[in-house]
Formats: sequence, structure tokens, C-alpha cells
Amino acid sequence: MSPTGTLPNTHTTSDALAQAFRACAGEFPTGVAVVTAEHGGVPTGMTLNAFASVSLDPLLVLISLGHGSRTLWATTESGRFGVSVLRRDQAQIALDFSERGAPFRPEHVDREPDGYSTVRGAVAVLRCAVWQILPAGDHDVVFGNVESIAHPGGEPLVFYRGRFGGMQTDALVPAGHPIAIDEGAGW
Repeated sequence: MSPTGTLPNTHTTSDALAQAFRACAGEFPTGVAVVTAEHGGVPTGMTLNAFASVSLDPLLVLISLGHGSRTLWATTESGRFGVSVLRRDQAQIALDFSERGAPFRPEHVDREPDGYSTVRGAVAVLRCAVWQILPAGDHDVVFGNVESIAHPGGEPLVFYRGRFGGMQTDALVPAGHPIAIDEGAGW
């Protein structure tokens, strides 16, 4: 590791290795979210599955945005972003926001009084202030301090092996277990 705490890039990724990595990462089912940001009256948004909770104190999440993306630009310039966790029947919205260079899709979002734009009907929405941005390969990892939350619930959209689907619960996490959520909406 270098003195800055980063690993030096000692090789170039071959196409074969990149394809193998994508297939391997595809074995990890994820939720699907749309991140939105706006700067100077220009709204942006993109579909991602690189979203995770990081900390409870302070409340932090992370997203990963590609270098040169409009959404990274708007997030960086505005210092804030929204994350909308999509509902199972919102696969078309995920597709609409996934096309590189496609125009922003205002018909899918609500402009909120606090200035955020979030996807209408999402199962969960987080409104975040940028806390830190770190370069990571061909993306930047953006940490957001959660300022407000809306959580109407519902069945989330799941992405696995290049396909969309839902969740069929096999088992509940026992009450009192550290990862259990006792709100009846799942875990």
C-alpha cells in the first residue's frame, strides 16, 4: 500500500478478466436504485446497484458513480443527491435511467419542496448531503450524510445475473438479531 493508503494500479484489466469479473459480481443479487441530483437547473439521474449503508452514527450511505457522468458532475457541484430504491414493478424506470447519455426522465420523478427530485412510488427514498468523495478506479465513491428518509415500503426490485425480479422470503431474521429490523417490512 502506498503512503496515501491506496493500492498502486500495477496492471491493466484484460477484456477476458473484466467479463469474468462482471459474471462473478452478477452472482451477488442487489437492489436497484436511481440516484438523482440537480445543479444549475439541470436535473440528472442514473440507475445503479452500487448503493450501500455505511454508518448509523453519523447516518452514511455510499453510491458509486462513473467518471465523467452527468450525475457525478451534478452531485459534486450541488453537494447533494437523492437515492430512490425501486419497487418491483419499476423495472422500466430502471431501464429508462440506465441508458448512457439518455435525456432525464421527468415523468418518473417528483420535484420535492426541499429541492430534491426522487422517483415517484419508490419503496424508500434517502436525501443526502455529500460527505466525502473518493476516487476508485473508473468510478468515484460518494459518501452521503442522510438528511431525510421516506419509507413507504413495498417489494423491492432485485437485480441478479442480468435479470430483474423480486424477493420471495425463505426465512425471517430472528427478532433481536443484530441485523433484524422489527418493523414488519423485511430486512
